[in-house]
Amino acid sequence: MEQTGNEWQYGPSRRLMDCASPDFDLRKARSLAEKGEAEGNPDARYIHGLFLYLGEGGTIRDVATATESFTIAASEGHLPSTLIVSELKRNDPEVQDRLMRLRLRGEERDVGACERLFELYDNGAECVKKSHAEAVRFYTVCAENDDPVAQRTIGFMHLKGKGIPKNPQLAVRWLKAAADNGDPNAMYRLGQMYDEGTGDSDPDLKTAVQWYERAADAGDRDAQFAMGCIHSMPRTRWTSDSKAAAMFLKAAEQDHDEAQYQIGMMLAYGQGVNRDPSQAVYWLERSSENGYQQAMVDLANMSFEGKALPQDYAKAAKWFTEAANRCNGYAQYALGCMYGSGYYFEQDEEASFRCFKSAAEGSEVNSQYCLGCMYYEGRGCEKDPEQAAVWFDQASDQGHPGAKSFLGMLYITGTGVEQDVDRGMDLLNEAADAGYFEAQYYLGKLYYEGEHVKRNIPRAKKFLGLAARQGDPDAAALLERIKAEKAR
Repeated sequence: MEQTGNEWQYGPSRRLMDCASPDFDLRKARSLAEKGEAEGNPDARYIHGLFLYLGEGGTIRDVATATESFTIAASEGHLPSTLIVSELKRNDPEVQDRLMRLRLRGEERDVGACERLFELYDNGAECVKKSHAEAVRFYTVCAENDDPVAQRTIGFMHLKGKGIPKNPQLAVRWLKAAADNGDPNAMYRLGQMYDEGTGDSDPDLKTAVQWYERAADAGDRDAQFAMGCIHSMPRTRWTSDSKAAAMFLKAAEQDHDEAQYQIGMMLAYGQGVNRDPSQAVYWLERSSENGYQQAMVDLANMSFEGKALPQDYAKAAKWFTEAANRCNGYAQYALGCMYGSGYYFEQDEEASFRCFKSAAEGSEVNSQYCLGCMYYEGRGCEKDPEQAAVWFDQASDQGHPGAKSFLGMLYITGTGVEQDVDRGMDLLNEAADAGYFEAQYYLGKLYYEGEHVKRNIPRAKKFLGLAARQGDPDAAALLERIKAEKAR
């Protein structure tokens, strides 16, 4: 017996079943399969069952005996027989007859039949159960007959272990065969394997670039995008903004959504190309229309700000809304700000609250902070200090200085949480150390008033001074008050 993938194959019969071989002889193949079945070989039992089921190879059709052969072979772990037993139960006789004739042609290594069998078993169909292992077995015949698409597909399946054990060496072998036959995507896959070190070597960027460049020259858009990324890498032998832009543009013209985003951003800021806001909008909109969320968000942001691109609140609202509908947290946050501030939309605090809540539940930190503020102030919702504390705590855990500052004051005053002055002071100090002016102001005020901590005017002046230098008017006013009190 010979092993191919996971299948044990009965060589004596199969050598005579290759329709392209001068030794092709179904009568002899059937006779040898009958002999092998008598010796207990599962694959011989399967082959003999095919001949019996169809009345081929000089035998009389005998469906009952064939079914018994398939059943026994299936019990011995023979995959094709197992599939046939299942198909005999699900298909009417006419459908099953057509399927069995197709299968016999596949076993005869007819490439057209093997390609059709690959499609059936790779995707599954009404008449067959999906089986990647069976799909690979038949499509390997096409690969062995120099079909570059089959070679690339079989290589990829060996790489991913789809229907067969992972085998990087065989993956490289088949992908190189496809590449040698001019398949651009196989060239790209080889570049990707050397880039990531998933093939038969450690990561090797030099070799990866060689394959990417071959694939890019052959028109593969993924390879063009990959070369754009490599040219964008800082301080390497391949670094070149102009070459990156050229590669991204080629891929963008083939509708690669991320390449469209990249060339749009380069055109917006004049990186590697002359700055061209109208072309930047064109490519960013193309990328957004293709569903690339980062393009939606950046196009909306730049349209809102009106710096790199012309200011256009309607465009900002459109793409923030589209990204928000796809559960993009930042877009939901931005919409919350627009509704809350009355930019483009009519001011609507309830809509703002809903946007912030959706984003906050997805862990968007700024929205968690804003939601805490809305619960605390009762804007767009019922006032709820406990919920405010919950969301400030969530944002604080992600390092948001405003949330730490607000939560610190809640702990100090015991608002919405059990009072814990020490924890509150720790949070305020963390935020103040990060340069957050409101935390600095709160600390200065606390040390000035002396209600929750021991009064300490020098410390008060220190923190108030830090906040005042950042432009906080409340801190500046309290500092002046302290000076006036000292002067009296």
